[in-house]
Amino acid sequence: MILEFFAENKDVFIRILEDISHVSGYAGVGFAIALVYGAVYLLYSIICELLKKERRLGMDHAVAVFMLLIYITAFIYIVLMSREPDTYSGVNLQLWSSWGHSVTTKAFFIENILLFIPMGILMPSAFKIFRKPYICIPACMLMSLCIEVIQYSFGLGIAELDDVITNTAGGAIGYIIWLILLFIHWICNKFDKSVKIG
Repeated sequence: MILEFFAENKDVFIRILEDISHVSGYAGVGFAIALVYGAVYLLYSIICELLKKERRLGMDHAVAVFMLLIYITAFIYIVLMSREPDTYSGVNLQLWSSWGHSVTTKAFFIENILLFIPMGILMPSAFKIFRKPYICIPACMLMSLCIEVIQYSFGLGIAELDDVITNTAGGAIGYIIWLILLFIHWICNKFDKSVKIG
């Protein structure tokens, strides 16, 4: 069944890969911003070392914030900066209508899910407040709503209910992936400690 779906929608997945390759350039700006953050974190670490104070921000946290900054910058470019103002307008509240019948509409539908998966992974990795599903997933939905309002207000895109649902689903998938990674990390730590004790 899954293989049939992929076979029937082969062109859709080719289109998604093409779209991803086009937007990967936006990550460069995010990387530059993240480097500035990295320099600030390095300075913070040096100051803590000189003052003989314990760092409150660990390396794991710094890496998560570093990656989140790259993602957020690329994200803003993809959903806002890459579009011409007053090109699209309107509101579409019909559920599942954006799946459509063309390769492009199906690709956009799936891309809306994929776009928010990193958010569901990186937000709880970077900030403790997002480690609760009842905060992380609604935050993804709120972010999606804000984007739809901005796109509608400036004519950058059609405000669609499907976009909010697919974006939120992507955030939820990302959160589940984060939980799995957290569980794997916990198991690895337990195994590592038992090896050291034994």
